[in-house]
Amino acid sequence: MATAAMAFGERRFGASYSVRIVTALVVLGFLAGIWASQPDPRPAAHPVLMWVSVGFLGVLAAFWILFGKSALTISDAGIRRESMFGQQEMAWGQITETRYRVTPVNVYAHFGLVGYILAMSSGKAGRAQLSLELLSGDGKKLKVTSIFRDTADAIGLILARVLPPMVQNVKTRLQRGETVQFGGLGLSATTVMWKNQSIPVSEITKAELLRTNLIVKRAGKWLAAISVRSDKIPNALVFLEALESLAPQVKATGVDPLARVRM
Repeated sequence: MATAAMAFGERRFGASYSVRIVTALVVLGFLAGIWASQPDPRPAAHPVLMWVSVGFLGVLAAFWILFGKSALTISDAGIRRESMFGQQEMAWGQITETRYRVTPVNVYAHFGLVGYILAMSSGKAGRAQLSLELLSGDGKKLKVTSIFRDTADAIGLILARVLPPMVQNVKTRLQRGETVQFGGLGLSATTVMWKNQSIPVSEITKAELLRTNLIVKRAGKWLAAISVRSDKIPNALVFLEALESLAPQVKATGVDPLARVRM
């Protein structure tokens, strides 16, 4: 049951137009290239190519309509994802693990002025592909990605709901003297352990998400002591939150899904 502070009613996030626009640009560009390479560009001169082009356009139109039915709904009960392939639901209490990744995308380089407009209209989020995978104790998975509009807002709502109890649980375990495992990454009240390294928390100068990777830097070292793709670490954001409570020298950034990411 959500508290008054946690309740946010119901928010619905529809399918992103940018995915459909980029797909349309790719298909139309491909067809334009084929027609431009013909010595005689008249449709009547290439009946087979004409029907192939019509088929491509029909598939594109179907994709545009079906993809538009995708939606993500976040409510006080949990999360529901709808797509052309069906529906998935996950209650808040079922979520035991998160996998988070941000992939910078230079749409301007690929699609010129159109890509630049798409990126600028979406702000920082428009220049990155966001992926938050939610896992339950019984093996169910639900993924939230940039195929939805305002993905950063949606992920922010989800993280604000699931992170605080996870972080509190880790802090309680650390206070009891336990070492908490985040996949291959271990954290105790005094040490971060990774592969064959044991890094004192007091020597950590920076811990952040740098583009696609989780980075941990150690005092006196130029190269990162830890650099691993963020979605390879279960609950990477929980790790960062817990580490910040142990290492005041590490700057806290909260649960904004993009505030932690340096592009």
